[in-house]
Amino acid sequence: MHKAIVSGVAAAVVLIAGIASAQSYYQQSYQYPSTSGCVAISRDLTIGSHGSDVSSLQSFLVAQNYPGGGSWMITGYFGRATSAALRNYQSQHYLPMTGIADAATRAAIAACGSIAAPYPTYPNYPTYPTYPSYPTYPSQVSISSLSTNSAAPNTNVTIYGSGFQYGNTVVHLNGTNIAINGYTGTNAISFTVPSLSQGTYQLYVTSGGATSNSVNFTVTSAPYNPCPTYQYGTNCNPCSYQYGQYGTNNCGCSNYGYGYNVCPLSLSYLTPQSGAVGSSVTIYGSGFSSTGNSVRFGNGIITNLNSFDGTSISFTVPSQLTGYGSQVVTLGTYNVSVTNVSGTSSNTLQYTVTSLGSSGAPSITNVSGPNSIQAGVSGTWSISLNTMSNTYTSVSVNWGDSAVNYGNAAAQQVSYTQGSQTLTFSHAYSSAGTYTITFTAQNSSGQQSSATATVVVSGSVSSATSLSYLSPTSGRVGTQIMLVGSGFSALDNAVHFGAGGTPHVISNNGTTIYYTIPAYVSPCDFIGYGCGAPAQQVTPGTYQIYVTDQNGTTNVLNFTVTQ
Repeated sequence: MHKAIVSGVAAAVVLIAGIASAQSYYQQSYQYPSTSGCVAISRDLTIGSHGSDVSSLQSFLVAQNYPGGGSWMITGYFGRATSAALRNYQSQHYLPMTGIADAATRAAIAACGSIAAPYPTYPNYPTYPTYPSYPTYPSQVSISSLSTNSAAPNTNVTIYGSGFQYGNTVVHLNGTNIAINGYTGTNAISFTVPSLSQGTYQLYVTSGGATSNSVNFTVTSAPYNPCPTYQYGTNCNPCSYQYGQYGTNNCGCSNYGYGYNVCPLSLSYLTPQSGAVGSSVTIYGSGFSSTGNSVRFGNGIITNLNSFDGTSISFTVPSQLTGYGSQVVTLGTYNVSVTNVSGTSSNTLQYTVTSLGSSGAPSITNVSGPNSIQAGVSGTWSISLNTMSNTYTSVSVNWGDSAVNYGNAAAQQVSYTQGSQTLTFSHAYSSAGTYTITFTAQNSSGQQSSATATVVVSGSVSSATSLSYLSPTSGRVGTQIMLVGSGFSALDNAVHFGAGGTPHVISNNGTTIYYTIPAYVSPCDFIGYGCGAPAQQVTPGTYQIYVTDQNGTTNVLNFTVTQ
């Protein structure tokens, strides 16, 4: 505790001395402070040194009558207070402010400071930080090229251009609208050629309310015999013959002698036509193989499906698409088609995913933080958040004392990143007690999960400083607000905002602090070098704000960040 007081006083000495130095630049002539008791020191002294020469140096510095100094410094041990006082002396005598009693400093002390001083220079005032600008989306949509200008139905084609927006893009081809559920970036999207007759059509894209230019796209069709004949084999319902019968059956397929033929493969309808991930869907049509059917769902493939009657086949809506790369299933409409064991592909129907089901819910897998804490002291808790899909996820924290914090996490929309990430939250309690902290994660579909932690708060807040009100109490990132209270330090206030904040904020009158809402916060704002906690973007929500200085810690107020 004593070392903490010494460090705080020393920091105040350095800051006050700095102001005194800055003010002296405006005087007509420079006057040295009073000196007494020249001291000859035979060796360099720095933090950690001890001995009689350290006591002599401390006595000399105390005799300079710097603010905050006193006989309490004379201990024979060179600590932070001695280093701070020595830097003050060095600044007064135009020596490098190292805080070390080096050769130049020892020579000045031995001569009682009678070393010629250079002309003073004006200080460089700090510049205000710049905050990152919000991204802007392109206002126009354009097509520059296609991966291929002609393809058969059920072929995957990539469109290259610019201005494609996630979740709001549709490809238009001869009156068929194909919703895009995922893409590799704002400059490329992919779609599956629908079942259209052979010919050349106009293709264009709409995205975010804008419409692109049109390009020509040709739908091709490979030579196809709808009724291939096998020497031995089985046909599908309802195409039936007696062995060796000649003629045309009720499917329009001809039998040419030996064996049975294979009927055309086509889809009639799905039931249901929409639902959640994990739902069972039945496809009705004709031409399905008894074994070895594959269902194409978007860009994914579901293989080895059986059909007991050749007219129906069932599959389960997947949460992950595999077969042509890997992609998480999101809310939207997907093309569905079937390929039977002979390699014949059907027409395309559409299925709409309306819910991600339990597989898409976020989960909080770990909570870490202190089990006990002193009142008025800020504690930091971290959670491990596992996002099962690429949907936007928000995390709210109820601290158990009516205060609420919000944090946000969004998996990358372009690469469909999912998995674990760490979020950090800080809070200070104003009174003793046992509190239950509840963390709740919720995605854009309303699915949520919670985790709790318990903390025991002891002691009470005793502070000569307090926070009365904020003006305004809400605003966007970058808004300058006024903190009004009492007991603020003139030069070294720490404003805590959410999980981070800003140290060394001034108060001109001890009752008012001006503070700009930051774009990012981190516990490292106060810890400094060696801190590995990640920065968190300040997003819309309610954040705690309070002030600490040499007089203590204020009460906590809330500020709401708006869009």
